[in-house]
Amino acid sequence: MRLADQVAVVTGAGRGIGKAIAEAYAKEGATVVCAARSMDEIDAVASQIGGKAIQCDVTEEADIRGLMERTLAEVGPIDILVNNAGAVARLPVHELPVADWDHVINVNLRGVFLCTKYALPSMLARGSGCIINISSGAGVVGTPNRSPYVASKHGVMGLTKTLVAEYLPLGIRTHVILPDATVSQMREEGFPEEDPESLIQAEDIADAAVFLATQPKTAHTLELRVSQGLATRFKK
Repeated sequence: MRLADQVAVVTGAGRGIGKAIAEAYAKEGATVVCAARSMDEIDAVASQIGGKAIQCDVTEEADIRGLMERTLAEVGPIDILVNNAGAVARLPVHELPVADWDHVINVNLRGVFLCTKYALPSMLARGSGCIINISSGAGVVGTPNRSPYVASKHGVMGLTKTLVAEYLPLGIRTHVILPDATVSQMREEGFPEEDPESLIQAEDIADAAVFLATQPKTAHTLELRVSQGLATRFKK
């Protein structure tokens, strides 16, 4: 197993992409810490894969600090961090409440910064580690009625590039995955007319996350774009 004896922290691990990544890492031998706000969801995932569930709201710095401290104390040094937790708001800019903008930015960008900040000392102490940030196809294009989502995912791209510049020479690899339309609760809420079987599956993104976590040190993939292999179909 390619991730034997490694500890992985996955945010937003209770459903969708995060759950699929947690399951895939466990199959490769990793001990996975599943983090999210919903304790019921992450308890179910952790029980299924033999991991550990730790409740964490990524908009709360104290929660994130506690997540990393508990992982170190109860599981072990952090080898892999997957910043997956996400949020979206669906209104044009002139109608968007400031509170909605702040929430999406806090989850999608500030949360990635804080999780990374508090995971890094464990990695720096050993001179190795892998950080995988989940951006989106919206991280490189503009999408109507998604301004905070698009801005935050563009921000994740810039943050990832900075982390590579700062920490790759110190043995810590940072990567970003850009999924296009992927099956998830968030996607279904925004586009209920789509046939989910025609979209990217969460397991497809998990495959990419396994590849990045197991890539040899002689090569580094900054970004991995996962696009649909099928044309979108719509429900009748």
